[in-house]
Amino acid sequence: MAKQVLSNLDFNNQAKITNLPNPTNPQDAATKDYVDVAIEGLNQKDNVRVASTGNVNILSPGASIDGITLVIGDRVLLKDQTAQAENGLYVWNGAAVTMTRTLDSNSPTELLSAVTTVDEGTTNAGTSWRQTAIGIALGTTPILWTPFGVVAPPASTTTAGIAAIAT
Repeated sequence: MAKQVLSNLDFNNQAKITNLPNPTNPQDAATKDYVDVAIEGLNQKDNVRVASTGNVNILSPGASIDGITLVIGDRVLLKDQTAQAENGLYVWNGAAVTMTRTLDSNSPTELLSAVTTVDEGTTNAGTSWRQTAIGIALGTTPILWTPFGVVAPPASTTTAGIAAIAT
């Protein structure tokens, strides 16, 4: 249930509003990421669960990528294919089942300036990637993914970064 606030909120530079969804209505608040993407003219895609760290056999991709055991329907970023025309956003359909391009990136216009963030993985968790190729012809043109934005490593006792917390 929404609560109406009839006065200004002053956080005195001590707190932030966090975990906002992307806006859908004209008066909704917008996250910094949403505004940055809009200004850059980027094509924000839904997050992927994992991203490749080397070439993946699309016809029979195996059960895990970047240390994560996959579940049917997981979104995967393939960015390290030997044949760079195979790079892109895919759906994992099973360890011995051909991966398919995601519905939001199965045409050249959908890949133009595409940006995605990786949720999990030993190497790629917390990273974001931008597709930088232009004039794409699927299956022919190299599709190039480059790191984008701030990369947060996994947190450790000596390194600030992303930490998983369970309750």
